[in-house]
Amino acid sequence: MVPEKPNHAKADRFQTVVTILIALVSTVIALVASQAAQASGSATEAQHAGVLAKINLERVDGASRTQIAQNERAFSEYLFNRSLYTLTFQYVDQAEAAGNKAQGTRLRLEAAAQLETSDNAYQFIDSGYLIKDASGQYVTFDELNYLNAQRQSAAIYENIDYTGNFATANQQRTQSIALSVSLVVWFVALMFLTWAEITKSSLRWLWLLAGLLLGLGITVAYMLSGVLHVMGLS
Repeated sequence: MVPEKPNHAKADRFQTVVTILIALVSTVIALVASQAAQASGSATEAQHAGVLAKINLERVDGASRTQIAQNERAFSEYLFNRSLYTLTFQYVDQAEAAGNKAQGTRLRLEAAAQLETSDNAYQFIDSGYLIKDASGQYVTFDELNYLNAQRQSAAIYENIDYTGNFATANQQRTQSIALSVSLVVWFVALMFLTWAEITKSSLRWLWLLAGLLLGLGITVAYMLSGVLHVMGLS
């Protein structure tokens, strides 16, 4: 019995080391599973927030386009009656030059009515977004700047930046998938370590080495992924 003590001691040390490794790998598996579940939950929340932000943006844009249409309709009425006013006054000058004062007076009344209609239409225009030509005359309504201004105002009170939410959701989803894949590797490593613990032949060293290599490999992969993330390359 005495000569067998060193072998028993060596076997006990081997079992102790493998048991510790199994405990460590089991702990890592629990932590990785928790991180994968958290990343998956974060991805779902970000996706939901992105959908809500997209709905908010569509609502803001829909209301803005309605207001743009109202502004453009009022602006068209403003331009049309302003043009009629100018044209009518040309006939006023012609009538009065021909000595037809009654016709000139009637045309002046028509021109005044057209000018009043034009001025009334102007009251319904958000004039801050009217664009002038080189001569200083209003020519069109600035739809793009109006839409952007409405979005900026809405962004103060509600989330309309769906692109950021969707990007976060994709990032978290990718992280969750990567962690889930790494769990498979950890489970295989745990399987090898378990075989090393229960195997009595020298094959146990092969199982131990396989488990250690897998654990070391996935740990290095984690470290590289972290470095790339810090450098902004992933």
